[in-house]
Amino acid sequence: MMIKSYPLVLIFDQSIEYVDSAKSLQDSLFYLSEKQLKTAIYINEDAEIYDLDGNPQNAPSFPYLTTLVQQRLVSEGQCCTAKIQITQLGQLFSLLEEFN
Repeated sequence: MMIKSYPLVLIFDQSIEYVDSAKSLQDSLFYLSEKQLKTAIYINEDAEIYDLDGNPQNAPSFPYLTTLVQQRLVSEGQCCTAKIQITQLGQLFSLLEEFN
C-alpha cells in the first residue's frame, strides 16, 4: 500500500470513511474482502485519487459522493442530510471529519 499521509477519505462498496491515521486505516481495511480491497479507492487532502496499490484513479462524481456522505451521516444518526451537496472534494474532509 502506497499511502503516505493522512487524513484521507476511503471509498469502497457504497461506503465512505474518514481515515486520520495508519491505525484507523488498518481498522477500516481489516474486514474488507479481497474484492473490496481491489475496488477500494482513496482521496487524499490534495484531491488526488488512487486505488490501494497507488495507481491514479478517476474521481467519483459529486452526486455519487453526496449520496455516500448522506448515507454515512444518516447511519451516524444525523438528520437533515438532504441539504448536503458535495461540489468539491475538500468538502468531503470537512464534513466527514466533523462527524468522525
